[in-house]
Amino acid sequence: MKIDLNLFVVFDAIYCEGNITKAASVLNLSQPAVSHSLGKLRLYFDDALFIRQGNEMRPTPVAKNVIADVREALHQLQVCLVQSRQFEPLTSRKSFSLSLHGSLEPYYLPTLQQTLSIESPAINLSSNKRVRRSELENKLASGDIDLAIDALIPVSSNILHTRLELDQLVVLARKDHPLINQGLDLASYLDLEHVLVSSRSTGPGIEDFELSRIGLHRKISLRCQNALSACRVILTNDMLLTLPKTAAEMYSAMLDITIYPMPVELPGIDVHLYWHANVDKEPANKWLRNKMIMAVSNPKTI
Repeated sequence: MKIDLNLFVVFDAIYCEGNITKAASVLNLSQPAVSHSLGKLRLYFDDALFIRQGNEMRPTPVAKNVIADVREALHQLQVCLVQSRQFEPLTSRKSFSLSLHGSLEPYYLPTLQQTLSIESPAINLSSNKRVRRSELENKLASGDIDLAIDALIPVSSNILHTRLELDQLVVLARKDHPLINQGLDLASYLDLEHVLVSSRSTGPGIEDFELSRIGLHRKISLRCQNALSACRVILTNDMLLTLPKTAAEMYSAMLDITIYPMPVELPGIDVHLYWHANVDKEPANKWLRNKMIMAVSNPKTI
């Protein structure tokens, strides 16, 4: 049986005031409206609920038995309404899920987690393997992920996004590479073997797609999922690794590798933050988006 939850507000008011007229005044309703609601409640509980004694409405044993649960339920509903309009990061135990390429985790997560540890110590953050772009909208709509970070991709009007940064591709090689002491030219770039970092098992990387547009192709000898693994690979041989500049600078500071400009001009990489329109005004999601944007503007120095 369906029941109007507003009836329980009337029930609580009559119980509290002990009078239908006073309850109507408190609720800003007419006396007939309150009496009509009481009639519906009596049918629902199959009990009189309140017995008139003089000018007062005295609760029956059934009313006395359920009043605590009714008030607790109304309180919980009020809490839900309040929490839907605000977010208290210091006390929240909310869990967030990010879709983030593994190679970007060392760049974005340290500063973000440092902020969360101070401002929201009970929040749980999960960085997941990047979802397929074809599944991005469904994953965001279902709430499987709260935010996603990826290159600029076509999305429907249901997906909102903002640019985090415009990155450039650069080339990494071991220090004192014997074949590029005088700098890396295009001929050397195409002649040497390369490591490709990709979460996919097949298909070209961004750099290969852009190179093919201008009729150029390079030699990919190793494909791996993790940028740090790729950096360690090139430490021991003459292979090259192409990465976004922000990631390259981070790994270069950690390892004996040198950064070279791309020997051919390629478009920059637009890195965007994505979320679903249904959480655009949701306080918790909005708060996390702002923290992510701040983390990008002030990355942790390694």
